[in-house]
Amino acid sequence: TVEPLMTSDLAQPELRLPWETGHTWYFTGGPHGGWGSGSGRAALDFAPGDKLVGCTVSPEWIVAAAPGLVLRSENGEVLVDLDGDGFEQSGWVLLYMHVAAEDRVEVGATLERGQRMGHPSCEGGFADATHLHFARRYNGEWVPAGSGPAPMILSGWMAHRDVMPYDGTLTRGDEERTACECWDDQINGLTLGQNLD
Repeated sequence: TVEPLMTSDLAQPELRLPWETGHTWYFTGGPHGGWGSGSGRAALDFAPGDKLVGCTVSPEWIVAAAPGLVLRSENGEVLVDLDGDGFEQSGWVLLYMHVAAEDRVEVGATLERGQRMGHPSCEGGFADATHLHFARRYNGEWVPAGSGPAPMILSGWMAHRDVMPYDGTLTRGDEERTACECWDDQINGLTLGQNLD
C-alpha cells in the first residue's frame, strides 16, 4: 500500500502533445471523465488535423507523450507505464483511447518520447467522431486534468476546467485555446513546433 495515493506536491512528468511535430490538431474536449463515471475529470480530447467527419481511421499518428512501457493495447486502448515497473497501480500511467487496431503499438513495447503508437479512430469506449481521448493516472487514481495539484501540461499548454465537463481551456503564456467541436486554428488549434516537443 501507498498512502497517501496523491500528495499535495505531486508533480507531473514532462509530457508533449501526443501527435507529430509540425502537425496541427484541435482541442475538442476539456476536462471530462477518464473512464466512465467516477473517474474524475482526468481526460482531454483532441481531433486530428485532417478534419475527418464521423468515424474514420485517420492517417495521422498518435505519438508517445513520454517514454514508457506499453501495458495494454486492445479495444482502442493503449496504456503506458511511465516508471516501467509493469504495474498500472503504481506511479504515472497514461491512457490513450480510440487508437485504431491497424498499426497500434504492441503490449511490451518500450516507447521513446514522440514514437508513433497508432492512428486516432472511434475504436473503444463511446465515440461518434474520430479523436484521441488522453488521460493520466497516478498510483491507480485518476488525476484531474484541469485542477488540483498537478493539472495536465502538454508541451507547455496547461489545462483548466470549466463548470461543465468537456468545457475548458488550454493556456501557454498569453495564448489560450478553448475546447470546441470545431476546427478553428485561432479557437482550438494546436500546432506542435520543433522547440516544443
